[in-house]
Amino acid sequence: MSRKSTALRCGIGIPLIGGALALGGCSAARPPTIEMAQADMAVRQASDSKAPDYAPTELRVAQEKLLGAQQAVSADEYERARRLAEQATVDAQLAQAKGEAGDAQHNAAELRRTIDALRSEAVRPVTP
Repeated sequence: MSRKSTALRCGIGIPLIGGALALGGCSAARPPTIEMAQADMAVRQASDSKAPDYAPTELRVAQEKLLGAQQAVSADEYERARRLAEQATVDAQLAQAKGEAGDAQHNAAELRRTIDALRSEAVRPVTP
C-alpha cells in the first residue's frame, strides 16, 4: 500500500507542480500592457506640465526609458519592458513634481517682488 500511495502521489503531484510552474511562467511572459499605459500617461502628463521648463533632464530620462520599454516589448523582452516602464513612470512623476515645485518657487519669487514694490510705495512720502 505504501508503494501504491507513493506512486499515486507522484503521479498527481508532479503534473500538478508542473502545471503551477507553467502557469507562473506564462504570467511572466505576458506583455506589460498596464505598466506601458501607465508610463505613457505619466510621460504625457509630465510633458504637459511645467517639467519641460524646470526638469528637462528628468523628463528626457523618462521619455528614453519609455522608448526603451517600447523597444523591449517589440523584442518580446517583457520583463525588461516592465522594469523600464515602471522606471519611466517614476521618472516622469519626479519630473512633474520638480516642474510643479519650480513653478511654485517662481510664483513665490514673483509675489515677493510685488509685495516689496507695494511696501516701497506705501512708505514713500507723499508730495503735495
